[in-house]
Amino acid sequence: MGPRPGGRVIRTLVGTVVTGDGRTVHEPGHVVLEAGRIAAVGAGRGPIDGRQDFGRAIVGPGLINLHAHGLTLGPIHATGSPSLTVDEVTAFKDRHLRGGTTTAMSVDGFPLWDESQTLASTHPLEIVKCTAHSPANVRAAERADGSGLGEAHKLATMAELLAQGARCIGEIGAGGTLGGGMQDYAYLPAAVLDRTGRVVDATQARALKEAVLGRTIDPSNLDRVALEAAMERADLIGALSEDDVVDLVTECVMPSMAHAYDGMREARQVSDDTGAPFIVHHAAASAEIVVEIANERMIAGHCNHPSFLPDEAVHYARELRRRGATLELSGLDLMSKRADLPDAAPFRALVRAGLVDVVGTDYAGSKYDPVSTPLFAIVREGLADMPSAVALASGNVAGRFPELTSAGLLEPGRPADIAIFDETFASVQRVVKAGEDAYVRS
Repeated sequence: MGPRPGGRVIRTLVGTVVTGDGRTVHEPGHVVLEAGRIAAVGAGRGPIDGRQDFGRAIVGPGLINLHAHGLTLGPIHATGSPSLTVDEVTAFKDRHLRGGTTTAMSVDGFPLWDESQTLASTHPLEIVKCTAHSPANVRAAERADGSGLGEAHKLATMAELLAQGARCIGEIGAGGTLGGGMQDYAYLPAAVLDRTGRVVDATQARALKEAVLGRTIDPSNLDRVALEAAMERADLIGALSEDDVVDLVTECVMPSMAHAYDGMREARQVSDDTGAPFIVHHAAASAEIVVEIANERMIAGHCNHPSFLPDEAVHYARELRRRGATLELSGLDLMSKRADLPDAAPFRALVRAGLVDVVGTDYAGSKYDPVSTPLFAIVREGLADMPSAVALASGNVAGRFPELTSAGLLEPGRPADIAIFDETFASVQRVVKAGEDAYVRS
């Protein structure tokens, strides 16, 4: 670092500079940081004061994750489940930071403002708060779980939270209230264990669920041939009858569904009234409602939801784009699994079709990869070039939703939030937040 007149410290980072707009690359280039802000960006090696030369390493904006869970205290998920511990929240924040993320939107909408701010000063990751406080969303949470909700959570309103500092509405609906992954890895296994004493894993629970309700989560989809096969794989033959399983799955999944749909409509109305953006759970079960309420303020969460077949994901994404919605793809843990697993196929199909605006993570039962992992994968697989991939979790967010964060682009005056990747765009080497090192790979 080097001093300027008056004692102000500057820092010049030199490398392959990617500004985050999806196009501009300086190789070599420099970024000058001063007083927690970006002072200058350009080609060449730049000023010698405080110069750090990273060779051919990629110097880009700190990543922005618009779809993350578990980053504050207070009720988690759209199910209003009990709060995580301080240690759990800190560990999740660390995982995001090590993956190059400097700003993340916490889409757990039920924490109150004070709960969301309790740990804000204890970690460099910047958290953007959402709100899901509306009557239908509370009803949906209570019918799925709701055990983390107190009276204050139930009585709070979206308008109140937005006035206090929340910047987005959502996430409206989730795997627990709309028959998605949370049912597979949490609620259905728990119900089977309680009823039979037997353990089923998420894959087995999903097969049972889809045999009874289909991918669109509708009782008319019941397929008894598929149900018998799913029960055999889950070792439930003799422990439960087919009708027992139909009742168990239906009672676990269906009670929250209609309320979660109503919650989506409430969110759209509050967004219309306040101008705040809103993020919704987009999946095979909710797709028609999501299309119905879509507009330019909507973020359609995980357009690559594993409940979609690839062609379905592309169809609905095109419908949503025609209505102006922002298409978010969630990396989940898809890119760290075997390449031949089908759940990642909608992600790849949407990227190939150019139907992606931003990339986030979602939760994946706490097994999510950092948002840099899917960005690395789509470059490695030739689905996008490196500057375009970086923009999916930086400049695209800054351009579409400037009210959510002022970060995301390497431009003078913006926060000095930087991620430095190795020259192959395969790992995160260093993370700078407000001009200071927040993570350095050992």
